[in-house]
Amino acid sequence: MAAAPARQSPTAASPDPGSASPAAFDAPTIVTVATAHLVHDSYPAFVGVLLPLLIPKLGISLAVAGLLAATFRVATAVQPILGHIADRADTRYWIVLAPGATAVAISLLGLAPSPAVVALLLALAGLSSAVFHPAAAALVTRSSGTQWGRGTSIFMTGGESGRAIGPLVIAFVLSAVGLSGSWIALVPGVLVAGVLFSRLARRPEIHLKRPAGSIRAGLGAVKRPFLLLAAASALLSMATVGLLVFIPTYLTDAGAGLVLAGAAVTVFEIGGAVGAFSGGTLSDRIGRRPMLAIAAGVGAPLLIVALALPAGPAVLPVLAIAGVVLLTAGPVELVLMQELLPENRSTAVGLSIFVTTITSAVGTVAVGALGQAVGLQAALILAAGASLLALPFIALLPETRHVSREAV
Repeated sequence: MAAAPARQSPTAASPDPGSASPAAFDAPTIVTVATAHLVHDSYPAFVGVLLPLLIPKLGISLAVAGLLAATFRVATAVQPILGHIADRADTRYWIVLAPGATAVAISLLGLAPSPAVVALLLALAGLSSAVFHPAAAALVTRSSGTQWGRGTSIFMTGGESGRAIGPLVIAFVLSAVGLSGSWIALVPGVLVAGVLFSRLARRPEIHLKRPAGSIRAGLGAVKRPFLLLAAASALLSMATVGLLVFIPTYLTDAGAGLVLAGAAVTVFEIGGAVGAFSGGTLSDRIGRRPMLAIAAGVGAPLLIVALALPAGPAVLPVLAIAGVVLLTAGPVELVLMQELLPENRSTAVGLSIFVTTITSAVGTVAVGALGQAVGLQAALILAAGASLLALPFIALLPETRHVSREAV
């Protein structure tokens, strides 16, 4: 079995006199950041529902649509760099402003007159997302005491809930006012940014943390488990890489209505919210590695079954169950990466999301091109099957739960 990762030697920080003990589970801060995650992540989830209308409007192919959707993910690839900065800076305003910025960029897609403008808006939204996630996820573990899995589960539940709500919200907006009225959807994101300002920006004590250690030394100490986790995360992401972008297009092409197509994404993400809430918390008890193995070994086959069913309402419950199992992996991957690099948590989050982001960007283009050649159903099934290849890498991972008890 691989050895437990060596820890860096942190220098103790002096707490703010008015702040809570860093060992405490700060539920108000965690719930606030999880709410920001919910609002923020609801907007990128609009893209899959917007595509069936943007494709004929702009006269583009599935392959080009996949390339445009990948623009968002490519733009988020700067997260390791922004995470490195976040480990060394006060990033409360990153968390405050990002939901509003992402809301504006995504909601204006319906007004885009060309593929180039769509790409620009998606790139801006991707940069906003890259600003948000490393700072927010690291703040959550710093606010979780020794229960990193539990705190991260609450945070990830916010994101999964947002991705569940988003498709249904934009489907109803489009049904009511059409593609040109998509801008209306920006209002909640901007309003929530104002609420977050009052809750986070005026609380300097939430910046409490130990000084960041050397990222070079940290990565050098955990090179093998880091590469194993990166490979497992990349392969696990293949299960959902094309699903959230292309299942509305697949279902509408197969004769389903737009609301059912949006509901397919919604039920999968609702299941994912349940999985995210339980995955990290359960991993605090049974271990990170067993939870990842369950996600890959059970979740991917369930998704294949859902995709093999006829395009109709029967798909929805199977997608929901697949979402529960598959998306338990999200908080576990995020916590495990931070436990490998406990003194560079924002960087760790950025690296974790970078791996899945690049995989998703390449995979989205590949699924779009493969869907053009052999059909979207076959392409999505093949992508889900690729996730089973994560199991050997998961089996070789070390167990890291002890780190969250040592480093707060």
